[in-house]
Amino acid sequence: MRVLVLGAGGVGGYLGYRLGRFGDAEVTFVALGAHLEAIRSGGLEVLDDRETFLFRPEHAVEDPSGLGIFDLILVAVKHTDLPESLEKIAANFGPDSVILPLLNGVEHRREIFERYPEADVMEGCIYILSNILRPGVIRKKGSIFNLCWGREGFDPSNYAKIVDLFDRALPRHKATADIAYKQWKKFLFISPMAALTSRYGLTMDRIVADHREELRSLMEEIAVLARTKGIDLDEEIVNEILQRMEQTPPGAKTSMQLDLEAGKPAEIEALLGFVISEGQKMGISIPVMQKCYESLTSR
Repeated sequence: MRVLVLGAGGVGGYLGYRLGRFGDAEVTFVALGAHLEAIRSGGLEVLDDRETFLFRPEHAVEDPSGLGIFDLILVAVKHTDLPESLEKIAANFGPDSVILPLLNGVEHRREIFERYPEADVMEGCIYILSNILRPGVIRKKGSIFNLCWGREGFDPSNYAKIVDLFDRALPRHKATADIAYKQWKKFLFISPMAALTSRYGLTMDRIVADHREELRSLMEEIAVLARTKGIDLDEEIVNEILQRMEQTPPGAKTSMQLDLEAGKPAEIEALLGFVISEGQKMGISIPVMQKCYESLTSR
């Protein structure tokens, strides 16, 4: 199977490595700058808790347009890079290709359809601790890994080749028609935590300790929005996610916080702006998220 990975960072790089090494897929990475040059010259070095492995993809390119049609296109870029990245794949998918976005946030399928209404697009949700350590090297931390993918009305039996590939290559995955619930449940964690760590410049454990009520308020705003959209995030789920937040290791920061500290483009619109715009469409008041959004966009 031919697999194109848009973004060879912690998520895309690790998935490409697993699919190539354990699934025998023909993997092409799309990357930029020093990371791309390092992969081209020496391969992608993957570090995890058990071993170090040097993975050499079939191709590593900035522009895949001349490489033909792929069976599976994994979109693992930052939301801020999504429009530019989508422009690169116009010549890479056909009627039997599947596009699977794995970005922070929800409802990316809708964005991809706006650009490619003829494409077979899924939704995805991934739990993983993995990042670029230095150009050409990614570090996968711990045993956390879980990939959920699918779409409404989805029948996994119609995608047997991808299911088989993931079965062979990935530690855990689930093909499901209930992907919206999985995405929003993750969003209930990452959006409020990204908002507050970035607003106050504090680590996740300090946010739980010092801004617990504001954190819960943000979670409840998102839960109300989700329920209005037909996603059943009830009070029990809010409590469950808050308890998970309490177990965050000391000193951990969110990716949006790290991007802002480094002066990089941050996913403010995907993680905060989306909540406000959807709330306005639904006639729902989102005052706490509005304050966070205004604080971050006025800097």
